[in-house]
Amino acid sequence: MAFHYKGGWYWERLSNGSVRLFHLQQDSSVGVELKIDSDSWASIVASVSRSGETGEQFQLAKALHGG
Repeated sequence: MAFHYKGGWYWERLSNGSVRLFHLQQDSSVGVELKIDSDSWASIVASVSRSGETGEQFQLAKALHGG
C-alpha cells in the first residue's frame, strides 16, 4: 500500500527493500515514477538526519528500513 504525501505524490517500500516514489495524474495514470534501491534510500535518510550522513547514521537508517 502506498503512502500519499500530497499533490498526487505517493511512496511505498517494495518487497526487495527499494522505495518507489510516483506521481498520479488526474486520470490515475502514473506520470512520474522513481525507484530507489535500499542502500541509496538509507543514504538519503541518513543525509537529511540531524547528524548528517556518517557511516553510523547510514547503518542506523539501513537497519531502520529493514536491513
